[in-house]
Amino acid sequence: MPERTSSPETAPRAPHHRLAVTATLGALLLSADLELHAPWTVLFGPSGSGKSSLLRAMCGFEVGSPATSIQFTRIASDGTSRRLDDVPSSRRDIAYAPQSPALLPHLDVGRNVSFPFEVCASPVRDSTVVDEALGLFKLHALAERRHRELSGGEAQRVNLARAFATPGAKLLLLDEPFNGIDRATRDALLPELLRVAAERGVPVVSVTHDVEEALRLEAEVVRIDAGRVMAQGPAREVLADEVKRIAAVMR
Repeated sequence: MPERTSSPETAPRAPHHRLAVTATLGALLLSADLELHAPWTVLFGPSGSGKSSLLRAMCGFEVGSPATSIQFTRIASDGTSRRLDDVPSSRRDIAYAPQSPALLPHLDVGRNVSFPFEVCASPVRDSTVVDEALGLFKLHALAERRHRELSGGEAQRVNLARAFATPGAKLLLLDEPFNGIDRATRDALLPELLRVAAERGVPVVSVTHDVEEALRLEAEVVRIDAGRVMAQGPAREVLADEVKRIAAVMR
C-alpha cells in the first residue's frame, strides 16, 4: 500500500472501505491495495491505467482474467467490518453510474431515475428522493422524455440522478461522471453533489483524468499509473506536478 500524504491541519480519518485487487487486463497487470478514508475519493490517472476496473471490482462485476483476486471490505464507524467480495453485486448497497449512460429506452427520464426502487429488495418508490435527484440534476423539465430525445449531456445527468436516487446506498461510485457535461454545468453541480453526499453520509469514489475537477472537489486523490497505485493524499499535494505543468503551458 502506498504511503499516504496528508496536510498538517487534516485530521486522519478511519477507513470506510478497503480494496485489494490483482487482475490481468490484456497487457496490463492491475495490482492495487488501498484504503478509502475520505468522504470523496478521486481515482486519477491516464486512460487504460485501471481506474474503471477498480470501480467494477467494488461493484462485484467481472474484472480481467479468471485468475483475478479481489478483497473488498466495508468498515463501519464502530470498526466492525464486512467482506463484500463474495456478496452478489445487487446486495452490496452500492450505487453505480457507468461512464456511458445505460438508460432504459422504453422508460422516460422520471422512470429511469426511479428505476432503482423498482428492483431493490423493498420496491417502494420514494417520491421525495426521486424528486430531489431530478431537481439536483435539473431534470424536471425533461422528466417525460425518452432516451432518444436527450442530448449526450442530458443523458449523463439522468445517469447520475439514477445513482443518487438509489435507495440504501452505502457507497456511490461514479465513472467519469461529467463526461459530456459542459464545464459551466459541471461547476454548478459539484458543490451540490458534495453537499448531498455529506448530508446523507455516503462516501463517493469517482474516476477522472481532469485535474481541475479533482481540485474543485477538494478530494483525496488516488493516483494510478500502469495498473499501480502511485500516491494517495489531498488533491493539491498528489496533483502538484500536474498543476505546475498546466500553469507552465498557460504562461
